[in-house]
Amino acid sequence: MHQQSIPNWQMAGILLAFLVEAGLFLATGSRAARERLGAIAPERLAAGLTLVTPVTWLLAGGGELWQVAATTAITAAFAFWYLRFPESDAPVLILYGALALGKVAAMLYFIPWPKAPTAIIGEFAWLRTLLFAVLLFRRPVLANYGFLPTAEEWKQGVKWFVFLIPAVLVIAVPIGFAKLRTLPADPWKLALAVVGTFLGHFIFVALREEVLFRGMMLPKLQGAIGAAPGMLAGAIIFGAVHLPFGQFPNWKFAVVAAVAGWFYAKSYEATGSIRSAMITHALTNVVARVFLST
Repeated sequence: MHQQSIPNWQMAGILLAFLVEAGLFLATGSRAARERLGAIAPERLAAGLTLVTPVTWLLAGGGELWQVAATTAITAAFAFWYLRFPESDAPVLILYGALALGKVAAMLYFIPWPKAPTAIIGEFAWLRTLLFAVLLFRRPVLANYGFLPTAEEWKQGVKWFVFLIPAVLVIAVPIGFAKLRTLPADPWKLALAVVGTFLGHFIFVALREEVLFRGMMLPKLQGAIGAAPGMLAGAIIFGAVHLPFGQFPNWKFAVVAAVAGWFYAKSYEATGSIRSAMITHALTNVVARVFLST
């Protein structure tokens, strides 16, 4: 199918919406930005985070009334939940998981041509709202959040990645989950693929999954059932959420993800920071996306 022709002004609106939401998402990693926003009355801040969403939704192309209502209601749920229930994570985790697995943003945002990436605007809107709420309203506040790992976090992240790879491959290859991919002959293309994949997954995919599973869920599980059982339960849950990927039930992916999830948790435990787990996670995804065919 050919790309649908849309006016330049509409493309400009989509770009502006993306820049606004991506900028707010990146601002979650700034301590200065969080301190400035933290000085605002919580209810006013939650309302502001919510009301940005229908504006960027409209800039991105708009749609039906029910779509903007649903998009805004979802944002409001993330923005206001912790003001009322500061220690309750389960509903938030379930809602965010359902949105991500169900690819709900693609149903609520204007798609000018097949597979147009405009849904990322909604994903950014919900994620930045959730992150600000977790960082400013939730109790306990998520510690050691940010985009710039320390030297120790790099060390532990790479260390647990090195431990992870043989453990995962010894399972993934025999069950037919992965095989070696033909690599680009041009070393520059390979290097670009490695760096680009790492950065993209570190900043978005690994960040959101490590915040949810290791930063939020793992401490609750370990507090409830103990350190080792909590880590095992967290790995199993992490694996289970990968069942819908591809053709449901994707047991092979779920098993591999569960094993990987255990190593991500060990990386997180080594530093108490999601950034080390993000490094382990992103490096693993580089191997899966660039070097293997799954």
